[in-house]
Amino acid sequence: MNIALWIIQIIIAALFLTTGSLKLVLTKDNLIKVFEWIEDFTEQRLRLIGAFEVLGGLGLFLPGVYSTLQILIPIAAIGLTIIMVMASFVHSKRKETKDLIFNIIVLVLLLLVVAGRLFLIRL
Repeated sequence: MNIALWIIQIIIAALFLTTGSLKLVLTKDNLIKVFEWIEDFTEQRLRLIGAFEVLGGLGLFLPGVYSTLQILIPIAAIGLTIIMVMASFVHSKRKETKDLIFNIIVLVLLLLVVAGRLFLIRL
């Protein structure tokens, strides 16, 4: 189970590090070409979301790699879960079904990480 959780954490961390970095580096005009929902947000809000995604992605694996403050892993997963819940509301409002389904899948995986790291398996 520990290996499965690590695989999930690394995949989700890669996802959030990638999308978060894009939101931090690219301009809003360039991001709209990649993500349609971007038009609903200001550039400052996108940067904030990107920063939280990068921090959450780092929090999913760095504490385990360095064996310090391992409680940060489920905390990062909870923070990313909140982001995914809010993203689900945005995609639901915009009737973007494929994005909504993807958000729900990531949300379930994040909840698995939270439950696994808090209650089942400690590093």
